[in-house]
Amino acid sequence: MAPHALNVFDFVDFRMFLRDYQAQRQAVDASFTRSRFCRELGLPNTRSFFNDIVKGTRPLSKTYVERFVIALEMNENEAQYFRVLVEFNQSEIPRERELLFDRLVSLNNTPKRLISPEEYEFYRHWHHTTIFSLLDVLEFRDDYAALAKRIFPPVSAAQARASIALLKKLGLIHKREDGVWKPTAKTLDSGPYVRNELVQQYQLQCLELSKHAMIRETRVPRNFSTLTLSISRESGALIEDKLQKFKSEVRAIAHRETAPADRVYQLNIQYFPQSLPEVES
Repeated sequence: MAPHALNVFDFVDFRMFLRDYQAQRQAVDASFTRSRFCRELGLPNTRSFFNDIVKGTRPLSKTYVERFVIALEMNENEAQYFRVLVEFNQSEIPRERELLFDRLVSLNNTPKRLISPEEYEFYRHWHHTTIFSLLDVLEFRDDYAALAKRIFPPVSAAQARASIALLKKLGLIHKREDGVWKPTAKTLDSGPYVRNELVQQYQLQCLELSKHAMIRETRVPRNFSTLTLSISRESGALIEDKLQKFKSEVRAIAHRETAPADRVYQLNIQYFPQSLPEVES
């Protein structure tokens, strides 16, 4: 890539990469506007195309992906990463996104990697967090078959063993003097923006687990509810704030309790728009 360019391998969103690239170029050369960038891509003298791409309201076709590759003077490794990145960001199929994210990680061979291999593996499979929490319930002494049987949906003893090894490597569990493995913390929190794309892949897995739990015949208490609301922008912001506080309160309850834990539950909250906002003038 040209010397003045950003490192595409530092990004997991091609729209943010294009936005930052243009802004950085314009900071050095005031004439490098979005309109000029469009002209270099072989488009009419307009910035609307670029703006729509960055906002996510217009998909980036394979034809224009190749035009960006040329305009950005990418080498073959950079170009291949950029092509897969565009596919990943524009895909709405969970399984396809998972496979594309795998390819992104494998293509990112620069010294500054997206994530550590251990962190990637932790969020790649839902059962790691389940086992982490389950160790607070069980007296686990390296009986991987028994551990695997306590998990829903089922996992193998080999998967349970690999999960324990990963948790040890990440310093998330420790062995007491009596040989029992226990978590080093009560709860985990990735933060609202940390490793966003990777955490999103994990959240998609959790939504799949919710579907299994919803249709499973069981006497164990469950709570599934759905609300569709018509609200103002102000009320929407207030609800979002309440949800953040509620999650903090739930985490605090789990962290402060003194009674021994005897079960593992998962809490998923979805709050998303089902109508498009009115265009503001």
